[in-house]
Parts: sequence; structure tokens; C-alpha cells
Amino acid sequence: MDQLTQNWLSELCRLIHGVSDAVVFWNVPDKEGYSPSAFWPEDLTDYQRFAGSAKTALSEAKCILQHNKEAEKDSGEHFDIIACPLLLGEELHGVIVVQMSSRISARQQTAIQQVENASFWFGAMIKQRSSAEKNQLVTIVELVASCLEHERFQAAATDVMTDLTTRLSCDRVSIGFLHGHGVTVEAVSHSAGFDRKSSLTQDIGEAMHEAMDQKSTIAYPETGDAVLLTRCHATLIEKHKMGQILTAPFIVGGKVVGAVLAERPSDSPFDQTTREHFEHIVSMIGPVLEVRYRDEQWLPVRIRNSFKESLAKVFGPGHLTLKLSLAVTVLCIAFLTFTNGEYRVTGDARLEARTQRVLVASQDGYIASTSVRPGDIIQNGDILGALDDKDLMLEQRKWSSQLEQLQREYRAALAGHDRSRVRIINAKILQAEARLNLVREQLTRTQFIAPFDGLIVSGDLNQALGSPVERGQVLFTVAPLIAYRIILKIDERDISNVKEGQTGSLVLSSMPSKPFPFAVEKITPVSTPEEGRNFFQVEAKIKENLDLLRPGMEGIAKISIDRRKLIWIWTHRLVDWGRLALWSYRP
Repeated sequence: MDQLTQNWLSELCRLIHGVSDAVVFWNVPDKEGYSPSAFWPEDLTDYQRFAGSAKTALSEAKCILQHNKEAEKDSGEHFDIIACPLLLGEELHGVIVVQMSSRISARQQTAIQQVENASFWFGAMIKQRSSAEKNQLVTIVELVASCLEHERFQAAATDVMTDLTTRLSCDRVSIGFLHGHGVTVEAVSHSAGFDRKSSLTQDIGEAMHEAMDQKSTIAYPETGDAVLLTRCHATLIEKHKMGQILTAPFIVGGKVVGAVLAERPSDSPFDQTTREHFEHIVSMIGPVLEVRYRDEQWLPVRIRNSFKESLAKVFGPGHLTLKLSLAVTVLCIAFLTFTNGEYRVTGDARLEARTQRVLVASQDGYIASTSVRPGDIIQNGDILGALDDKDLMLEQRKWSSQLEQLQREYRAALAGHDRSRVRIINAKILQAEARLNLVREQLTRTQFIAPFDGLIVSGDLNQALGSPVERGQVLFTVAPLIAYRIILKIDERDISNVKEGQTGSLVLSSMPSKPFPFAVEKITPVSTPEEGRNFFQVEAKIKENLDLLRPGMEGIAKISIDRRKLIWIWTHRLVDWGRLALWSYRP
């Protein structure tokens, strides 16, 4: 738009004698107010002095003439200013301001008339151009819609070429795509089926290839000053008696992939406007049809094309990032292939005491007290808790008093020399003493004594004071702090590599900075399902004991197997999965 306005202003200033400066102010929708769009001369920078005249012409909506009483500093001559609004139909879109040398009234009116006529002509030209651009846009949109409304590429391409033939008043329009080192014609207007091996089709493809090689639109016979190779176009016209040819290539992804060739009679050449319109249409519909064409290719062809494109990116110019990434990948694969590393089997692990002792209720009763909780360290002989002994104390008093009574009766029977009674009472005394000893023994068992130095693993009775317990019920679990074992969960996919005597390292969650060495002692031949997978339990002996170790700690353990290739270590799981999947689907 600015170039068109500049050309129009330059031509007007050449026609009017005595014009020294001129500027066009145009209303830009994205900006507030009017902005300068063209200047005369083109290097004019002092245009703010025309702002007042422009505002006056815009406010009055008519052409005005202003006489400047001050003379120019350089020439000393007086000058006049003509300001004329620019109308597009009924709407005001701009204003032109012209400074010219002062002249007589008749010449001033002639200059005003010339500016008004030029303004009217400019408005009509802009309106006509806008209408033409709108029609071209509608044409492109309709053609793109035709490309998309058909299910198959061949029908879409033939329909579009036929529609383009009618819109551009052509005899025939063809489209072709690049295949290797040649161009194949894929659709021709008014022809649902055509012979791709015919001489005409081959020559059309050669003409398309000629335009694609030069990445330029070719009109033959030549209508412009551009120097292009047109030997194939000349051969096509001479051999098949054609009139005018216009070939426009189109680009997808930065590469020329196809072209559209239009034919007209010799008495209807392609003008510059038609040529530009044709280029715009081809640049829009060409990529759309190319996508439809590529999507309908056979899978092997698509794979081959994709492989060729990848090779072109790798070995062709450009794509430095891709080449560097590929080089790094190749080096990494080579490093993994020829370098050995330590293969280790990984599994979750937990720490357990090698031996544990449980303290159970020796009789039915009620919990009276407790002094420890899980995690407390205890010493041998510490009282951990006790049962309620009120009933036992009453039982002890009962049998103690009964024993005293029997002993008095026994002495009385001895004094009376009643031997039979002595024997009876003596038996009862023995029975009472046995019952009393039993009660005393039960009283000693109401307290729970630590059997050795260790740690309370389980048994929190603080929330169960006064609750009943049954004989044999486990109340405390005690573990010593001098011997531990490691329990590992090894996936069934790796268990075949684990053997007794192998060594490894354990890292606990609570001490991630210190690994603990261990040795495998036993492999349990029973699997345990968990989270959809099977695990085998492996027991190991830890080689170093610290005061910070506690039963129940968890971490990650790694068992050292042997040294193998790094690429095998990183990919054997995937390879094994592939083998198993292939075996399951193989007949």
C-alpha cells in the first residue's frame, strides 16, 4: 500500500509544475490518527509543518488552498499549500498536502483541479484493487476447500485443476510432483484418467521440472525481462502446438516438491496480474494437495521417502544440530558396545535381626503397667511390663491361711494320737503347699523381664492398659543388636544370575552416603507375587555392624554378578521382553 501511494504521489508531483514538497497522511486502523504514508521528495523529513493544513482539509472535508505569507529562506519566493481529502467511496481515509510556488489565480485553480482529479482517481484505483484482492482471496479459499472436500487425492486434484482452468480461462491445467530425479504428472483438468506414459504427459513433466530446478515461475513465450532457461517449454509448445504456457512451482518445508502448469491459446497471453494471481493460488493449493498425495502413498513408499529425507538431512547441507546429535549418539553406542562394566542385580532390601525373642502372657489376666515402647533399647533383666496380680494375691492369702489352719489341725491330731486323721491332714497340707507354690510361681510370671540386651521391635501396650489378655498372647518382640541379616526382594527375571556367596552393597534410606557390604547366604525357592510381578527372597549377611543400625531399616541392595558389556547391561531387559513377546505370538 505504501509503495502504491508513493508511486501515485511521485507521478502527480511531476505533472504539476512548481511543486516543491508533498506528503500523504493515511488513516492506519491499528494506530490512532493519521500517519505519513508517502513523501515528495522521498527524503523529505520536515512534514510536521503540513499538519495544520491537513487537519483543516479533513475537518471541512473538501480541498482547500492556503497562501503562506512568509517566503522560503533559500529562494525568497512565496508558496501556496493545497490540501485535499482522499475518499474511498463515501469514507474519508486520508489527505494529500502539496506545497507549490505561488501563482496567479487561474493557475491555482488548475492545480487544485489536478489534485482533486488525481485524488478521485487514486480512490477509485484503491477501491478497485481492494475488490480484486478480495476476489482473489475468495478464489483461493474456494480452491483450498475443494482440495479438502474429497476423500481421495486424485478426485480432489482433478476437481481443483478443472476449477482453476475455468477461473483462469485456460485450456488445460496440470499438477505434478517431484519423484527422485524426475517429475510425475499426477492430475490433469477434465481428465479423471490419463496416460502417464504418453509423450504429452512426459513433456509436461519435463517443463515442470525445468521451472522447479530454477525455483521460478516461467511464462513462455517470454513476457518479462527475466532471463530463464525455457528449452523444455519451447519443446512442449513446438511439439504439441500449444499457445501460451505458465508454470509455477510450489515449496513445502523449504524444498520445491511440485509445480502447476497452465495452458492458454496463443491469442490470450498471461499478463502480470494473472501471473501473480496464479502464483498465489499455486502457493496455497500446492502444499495442501501435496499433503493429501503423501498421505495416500503405500506404507513402503512412505517409509522409503522418510528414510531418504532423513539421509538428506544427515549427509546434506545444514541441520547442524541433527548431525551433532547423531554423532554423539553413535559415539555413545560405540562406547557402550566396546566397554565392559560391572553387572549388578538390584532389589529392595530391609534389615532384620538375625534372632528374635517374643514375650507372651503366661496366663489370662489384665495389663497393669508397661515401661517401654517399640524402638526402646533395653538391658538384660529390665522390667518391660506387668499383669494385674490382685486375684493372684488373694489366691495366695487364701491358700496361706488354709495352710496355717491345716497345720494347727495336724498338731492337734498328733497330740491326740489320731493316726488316721494325721495322715488325712498331712495330705491336705501337701495339697495346700502345692497350690500355694503354684500361685507364687504365677505371681513371679506377672512381670515381663528382658531376656537379654536388645531392642523392642514390637509391643506398644501404653494404649491397652487394663485390657484383657489371653494365655500365649504375644506382648513384646525383642531383638538383639549384635547380629543382623538382610532380606532382599529379587525380581524373577534376575534370580537366575544370583548365587550363594556373591557379594554386594546395601544403601539404607536413612544413611544414603554409606554403603554396607554383604554376602549372599540363602536363596528362598518360593516366589511372592507383588504389584503384578514375582519376587524371590534372598538372605544375606551384613559384614559390618554399627550402633546406628536398627531392625526394620529399608534401602536398595545391589548384588555384584560379573563384568559384561555396557550395552548388554542397559538393554538386556528390553531384549528379553522382546524374545518373550515373540515366543508368545509365534505359532
